[in-house]
Amino acid sequence: MVFDPTEPENDEASFEQQDWKDTVYGECKEEIPSNAPEPRGYGFKMRAFVDSDHAGDSIIRRSRTGFFIIFLNNAPIY
Repeated sequence: MVFDPTEPENDEASFEQQDWKDTVYGECKEEIPSNAPEPRGYGFKMRAFVDSDHAGDSIIRRSRTGFFIIFLNNAPIY
């Protein structure tokens, strides 16, 4: 295999730029049901970092997925 380390020249004028609000999905909003309970407590952010490997098992060529770390408000919990 031979890899070409040079980057292709991209002309920004050739790409069509469009504002997201001008598309069909621009005004898409989720409606909250009227019987939904009021939120209580503080909000939080949960992030998960995973790794996957397509056909990585060299013997049976199965794909593998592994969970590495899960954060809750920037604190690792798993």
